Amino acid sequence: MEQSLTMMLLQSIAALAGVLALFALFVWGMKRFQGHTLSSNTSNMRVLQRLSLDSRHSLIEVQRGNKHYILSTSSAAGVSMIESFEVESVDAPKIEEQISDD
Repeated sequence: MEQSLTMMLLQSIAALAGVLALFALFVWGMKRFQGHTLSSNTSNMRVLQRLSLDSRHSLIEVQRGNKHYILSTSSAAGVSMIESFEVESVDAPKIEEQISDD
């Protein structure tokens, strides 16, 4: 009786270890492949800043190409655009020239 109880305990521990190992493998795979699917998106859209105003309201600056959008989010009203504007692209050589001139 004591031997069968010990065997059942070892089987339970082994089963739990197997389930935890499968879960860890699943999480690792999701993290690994999530980055690839998001980076393959060619929309060139990205969130530049997020400012939390309170627990239900926030402001978000989103960039798509040269165009920037200021969005307001709230749990009651959803998402609304406050402003959109274009920003000239900055050339890397000009920035390097300004730094080297100083």
